[in-house]
Amino acid sequence: MKNITLDIVEQRILADVLKEKEDILKMNISFYENFNDYSKNIQNNIIKNIIITDLSNFKLFEQSNFKIDNPIFYLASKKNNINIKIKLKKYELIYYPFSLKNFIEKINLTYLKSKYAINSKIKLLDYIMNLNTREIVSSQNKLKLTEREKDLLLFLKNSKNPQKIRNILESVWGYSKGMETHTVETHVHRLRKKILASFNDSNFIKNSKKGYYI
Repeated sequence: MKNITLDIVEQRILADVLKEKEDILKMNISFYENFNDYSKNIQNNIIKNIIITDLSNFKLFEQSNFKIDNPIFYLASKKNNINIKIKLKKYELIYYPFSLKNFIEKINLTYLKSKYAINSKIKLLDYIMNLNTREIVSSQNKLKLTEREKDLLLFLKNSKNPQKIRNILESVWGYSKGMETHTVETHVHRLRKKILASFNDSNFIKNSKKGYYI
């Protein structure tokens, strides 16, 4: 059963590649030549699917009257100023070149976040994580998370295998290949300290040669 539908606007090559893997990915792939072509297919101005398009269409979607349930994935060359990401807010900015595997994982993460929005409380080991309040709760204590910490834990929870730092960077942070950073290690270290202080749990986020997992 296919759960996710991707509306791909203008990115024909990407649409063709994903179309070939449609059954494996358990996704429905719809392609539209341009923004106007896509607009004609929207009923009641409500968009429930995940949109993938070029950054050049940002203003068209931003100024539209569409009610959009999921973040839009904008694809851009690395030549674009990375500061534009601050302006995008509820949108995802993906730089070329990117790993198709990690791109799909990021889409799945976005879908999971929207899926859990109705029932924001999800079980996380011996705790409950509230996606709306960004809190981890036990029977006695609770811990406030940052938005990125919440995304990181949700990604690890729904990953079948341990995740390498590079995968986490691309899927959770949206970093492109070639960027050297200790972002993941720093976030994990700080989060482990917070969890230890709040719950006296030193084994929450695990690490092996294969990567991080919970």
